[in-house]
Amino acid sequence: MNSLPGALGSGTAMVRCLGCNGLVQHLDGPTHAYMSASPGCWAVYGQLVARAASGLASPVTRWHHVDCYAVQHPGGAEHDRRQRQSVAVHLTALCLLLEHHLPAGQASAVRGRMSQTVLRAMGSPDWPHLSPPAELVGITAAHVQAAPDPDQLTDRLHAWAQECWTAWGEHHRTVRTWADAALGGRG
Repeated sequence: MNSLPGALGSGTAMVRCLGCNGLVQHLDGPTHAYMSASPGCWAVYGQLVARAASGLASPVTRWHHVDCYAVQHPGGAEHDRRQRQSVAVHLTALCLLLEHHLPAGQASAVRGRMSQTVLRAMGSPDWPHLSPPAELVGITAAHVQAAPDPDQLTDRLHAWAQECWTAWGEHHRTVRTWADAALGGRG
C-alpha cells in the first residue's frame, strides 16, 4: 500500500485505484467481479449508485455513472470476454447518450440488448478488445460522489460522461458504427 500526500482527512491512507488511477481511500473489501478496481473505489462507486438512484441526479444524467465507471475500469479486457463486452457496450451507450442524445431510459433499454443487436449486425460472436487510453484519470467516481448538492452532482455526472467519451477517442469511429447498429441502422 502506498500512502499518498494530500489525504482526504488526517490519517486516512489513500491509494491509486487499480483501474481508473483515481485517489481513493485504502480499504480491504469487495471489488467488482471482473473490473479492475480497488476496494476503496468500488465502495465510493456503491455510494454514488445509491445517491443517483435516490433521485438526486437529474433523469438526463442518472445512468451516466454506469457507463463511466465501466469504461474507466477496463483492465483485463484483453483476457476476459465479460470485460471486453463491458467496455464495448458502455462506450456505445455513452455515444448514444452524448452524440445521439438518446434519453437515459431509452439508452438503458438499448444497452440491455446491445450484445444481441450489435454482434448480429457485425456478424461476430464476441466483442473485440479495444485498447484503453493511456490516461483514464481525471473525473472519477470519487469526484462525482463528492458533489455537495444535486445540481453539482448532475453537472459532474455530465462532465464525467464527456471526459470518459473523449478519452476513448481513438475508438470513436468503431463505437459510432456499433451505436448505429444498436439503433437498428437509423443513427
